[in-house]
Amino acid sequence: MKLLAPDEIVEVFASPHRDDLFIGGAVDAADRVLVLYRGNLESLVVPLAWFARPGGPRAQIDDFEVTDFGQTVRLGKFEAAADAILYEFDAEARRRAKHHSIDKDATFGGALRRLRRQRGLRREDFDGISAKEIARIERGEVAKPHADTLARLAARLGVKPDEIETY
Repeated sequence: MKLLAPDEIVEVFASPHRDDLFIGGAVDAADRVLVLYRGNLESLVVPLAWFARPGGPRAQIDDFEVTDFGQTVRLGKFEAAADAILYEFDAEARRRAKHHSIDKDATFGGALRRLRRQRGLRREDFDGISAKEIARIERGEVAKPHADTLARLAARLGVKPDEIETY
């Protein structure tokens, strides 16, 4: 078992994102897995095969370390971000990452999605606009809706048409 330095462990435990950081782990060569321990003290088992990437440095299981205040797993010269590992092996971490990317979406569709959710509306709650069309706008398949659609959206959301993008 290898752990972060004590001062780094303290930082991880104090972090509001401790669920997404590692404090240490152990290589189980017999079972060909890496057992990682998160800042919330939960374990995560990752197959060593996941660390084999074509064209990249070879993962060396005898040189394992968690670094960068729990943000990086290093196996020799091979490094993997904690976010990448969690995205692959933890459904809840994927959900958090998706919500984070939605919250940061600077497109018209992202603003519409945030405003719709803020108002507690479903995609089906817009008269004259199908839920499918709302979804297409939110996914960015429609860069900017037609003036009539924009007016309907704004009316239902209780804002001026040019204010939607500010959310």
